[in-house]
Amino acid sequence: MKQLFILTILSLFLVSCSTNQKKVNKIYLSDVKAGSILRVNSPLTVPAGEVRASLQFSKQLRTPGETNKWEPYCQMVVNTIDKLDKEIPAIDFRIMRVVRDQEPFTRKSNSKRTMIASAGDDLSFMSGAEVITWLVKTYLYLESDQYPDIYRLVCGEAWDGYLSRRMYMDEFEGAVGSYLTILPVATKIAD
Repeated sequence: MKQLFILTILSLFLVSCSTNQKKVNKIYLSDVKAGSILRVNSPLTVPAGEVRASLQFSKQLRTPGETNKWEPYCQMVVNTIDKLDKEIPAIDFRIMRVVRDQEPFTRKSNSKRTMIASAGDDLSFMSGAEVITWLVKTYLYLESDQYPDIYRLVCGEAWDGYLSRRMYMDEFEGAVGSYLTILPVATKIAD
């Protein structure tokens, strides 16, 4: 009888602990609103012959080819290719538009894909015994009067199987470190 009483009290305690937990809503990078500001805190270098300055693991990569697409990454993209390294200055850029995108991702070329799974917005493809996954990206289209050669910021990550999802803001912050900051657009309060 005493054991049943203790078991009942313990069960009630565990149920009350689990029901008082608040669900943490993660914010996605794609939730950023047009009109927000992308601040470049430290100048970024676009290597000669390239159009991207790549960031991953809170550091700038020497070349876009070093990017590990299986981990969160971001790339600042300019409009023109130069024969010399180009610097993106430490200034603010206006975010004009935010676009979500995904594309099949495989390391094999000319693969024939068949869709094998669909869970919400997440899809997976298979070719023979190989599973082809999605490279999920967010594009922030940028504008600046001070640096008109800017095009956009592309952030993404490849996902294995049907687990693909958009990038969370904390993953964005982990990828760009102290190089970039997003300043949300101010919301107007109705009178």
